[in-house]
Amino acid sequence: MGNGFITSIEHFKPHTFQAEQGEGLYISHSHDYDELTLILDGEGYYSSAEQNIKVSKGDLILIPSQLHHGFVCIKPWRGISVHFIFDRIPAYCQYLFLNAYQKPLHIRISHLHEEHLEWANMSLLQLELEWKTEEKSEYSYDLMRNILETVLLLYHKNMITPQLLPEKTDDSLIIQEVLREIHRRYNTSITINEIASRHFLSESLLRRKFSEMLGISPKQYIINLRLEEAKRLLQQTDLAIEYISSEVGFTSSSRFYDLFVKMVGMTPMEWRKLNE
Repeated sequence: MGNGFITSIEHFKPHTFQAEQGEGLYISHSHDYDELTLILDGEGYYSSAEQNIKVSKGDLILIPSQLHHGFVCIKPWRGISVHFIFDRIPAYCQYLFLNAYQKPLHIRISHLHEEHLEWANMSLLQLELEWKTEEKSEYSYDLMRNILETVLLLYHKNMITPQLLPEKTDDSLIIQEVLREIHRRYNTSITINEIASRHFLSESLLRRKFSEMLGISPKQYIINLRLEEAKRLLQQTDLAIEYISSEVGFTSSSRFYDLFVKMVGMTPMEWRKLNE
């Protein structure tokens, strides 16, 4: 079913061109996919219009799509890069990427110590192994999702906060925590009142703050998130539609069908066949 959320996984090794110490091959480009790169050895620089970042062993780098950037190797390096389509990655992974990117869009970097570096490397190798398997099992999607989440959580645990980020207001911090909770629990019987009480807010105040910052109510945000995740599962797995409905948090399959048709303009089965 579908091509999943990964477009390619590449390993890079020391360049074979002749160069004096301190020289390297500079490559400048942009691409339609997002990139997650782990540096396993060596040293170099990543740059964009407003950045010039030194990178070395243990650095985990996030590069958003369409950002024109370049890199240069000054000491022979090796590593692994995962290229993916943001709109296709699972819901909690999307939250983790958005929380890392923020605005303006820049190259983001996290430095992993030795144990976390080994953990991230093994995770990416397992992700590649599962991605390359031609006969995907019913567990493949969950395995790949969990592996990507693991690497992104390692990124956040070791994140180097860039000076370019604007200071967050109290309201934005609250909404950030609400979004984190929604993306973690969207497929459970989560309620807006329950979320509001955990942040010592009334339900109406949370609705207002959420809508002002995101332009959509928290209830509709959860519905949209469930439907987007359902579309990913329809495209990337062979799971039964009734199972998918329950998996993304709908307690009624008829409610799922009605909302899906209203949002997409066709039934889940029709959408699956169209996107095979």
